[in-house]
Amino acid sequence: MGTCRAVARAQQDAVSARLIPLANPRDWELAVSRVPHGPAHTHWYNAALAASVKGEIVLFEYGVGENFAVCPIVLWPCGESVDVATPYGFGGFATLGTCERLPDEFRKFAIEQGWVCGYLALHPLFPHPFAATDGLDRGRTIYVLDLSISEDLILAAMHKTHRYELRKESDLLDSIVMDVNQVIEALPALYAETLERAGASGTYRFSGKTLKTWLSSPGSLVLGLGEPLQAVVLCLYSTDIADYFINASTKQGRNYTRILLWAAVRELKRRGVRYLNFGGGVRDGDALEAFKRRFGGISLNVPVLKQVYEREQFMALCRQAGATERRDHFPPYRGPGYAP
Repeated sequence: MGTCRAVARAQQDAVSARLIPLANPRDWELAVSRVPHGPAHTHWYNAALAASVKGEIVLFEYGVGENFAVCPIVLWPCGESVDVATPYGFGGFATLGTCERLPDEFRKFAIEQGWVCGYLALHPLFPHPFAATDGLDRGRTIYVLDLSISEDLILAAMHKTHRYELRKESDLLDSIVMDVNQVIEALPALYAETLERAGASGTYRFSGKTLKTWLSSPGSLVLGLGEPLQAVVLCLYSTDIADYFINASTKQGRNYTRILLWAAVRELKRRGVRYLNFGGGVRDGDALEAFKRRFGGISLNVPVLKQVYEREQFMALCRQAGATERRDHFPPYRGPGYAP
């Protein structure tokens, strides 16, 4: 009997860690289904994103006893070396249980894989076991709306300017288009115009294939206004969490953003989604952040793990690029103006 208990304890303490490729959708979907997660953890989201990134996107899966975690990761080649990062969107570690051994086991796994360093943005709504000693840093501010409360309470929490404008524009709610085919036809041109107007970086330049796949996904909510469409809002969602993902418009159509987001709030509530993540600004304190803050959501910070696994190789890459560790960009050798 004692031998059986010892074997059972050993099995319970055994750590399982692996990478699941996009070519294995069955295992990816099964792993993600075990934990509370957002749209950026799903296979359909990352399979679409893969058409717009150079690195390989995989899912890190971890389990020990009744603790379980997943995290989408993009493998970024740097010469003969490889760094890791979270793909675009709100992914990071999604966990079940305390996962108290995860920080040490993930670092061990990273070293075994030969990765040089990692920049992993964590999901602001999910618990995690990482601390400052693991390289945890305070990230940018975002705003999250609790959709479980009534529409009246959501409106009451908004800035008075938003409430006033929404009431003034309420007649437009009847004209909102939610037909995916119309949006698929209009979005590429509207998105390209928006990026050009904003001077957006390459991070936000998704291929037509990526955009079309997201729009056609089961976790997509699209809303548009105008004839022809002048503005489009795309939200991606899972069972509990939605992300305000894309806003594309003509210069005139920008005025429709507020009413389109209010329509998204109402529709996501109807679909049983608990939270709407508005995101934040391009940088803390800018006009975009102020616009989102006025919807009355909870302000949260996006935690970021900045980790070095192979110190000598990391420093060699910094020297090769003429970069230093004191730079805000991590890793320094991938910062603007550096080409190792």
